[in-house]
Amino acid sequence: MIIGVLSDIHDNLANLRSALRILQNGGAAELVFCGDFCSPIPARELASFAGPIHCVLGNGDGDPLTIAGFANHTHLKLYGPYADIEVGGSRIAITHYPIYGQALARTGDYAAVFSGHTHEYRQEQFGNCVWLNPGEVMGWKGRPTCATYDTSSRLVQRLEIL
Repeated sequence: MIIGVLSDIHDNLANLRSALRILQNGGAAELVFCGDFCSPIPARELASFAGPIHCVLGNGDGDPLTIAGFANHTHLKLYGPYADIEVGGSRIAITHYPIYGQALARTGDYAAVFSGHTHEYRQEQFGNCVWLNPGEVMGWKGRPTCATYDTSSRLVQRLEIL
């Protein structure tokens, strides 16, 4: 199963729409969002994706109660600061902060761990676990990116948001 992985939207709806189009065309069946919607508005746009959407909050989410209220009425699943989920037969952790993501990846308990926060794409292997920061949808530090993770092959593909 292909999972689309995004982080750090920071209210950039144009880039979010492009990212969703790229991920849908790339066969993503589910999405993981690693935090920093900023306002609740991107949550509504993210919910336009037809499949399940797993989200955590980041430090830039200024109105988490409204985001949570919106999520309660959609297929968007908001877990708070951390999520431990199973997707496509793989155990996956999601958090906004890389320091926690890397620590979780080192436990050996997960096939993959996804985090954001730094606005920079980065991928590392910790034993059998892939740790991934998909970069930023926002585009603040350069070319905006997202990624896919294949639960069968355990391969990551970096995608530039055009």
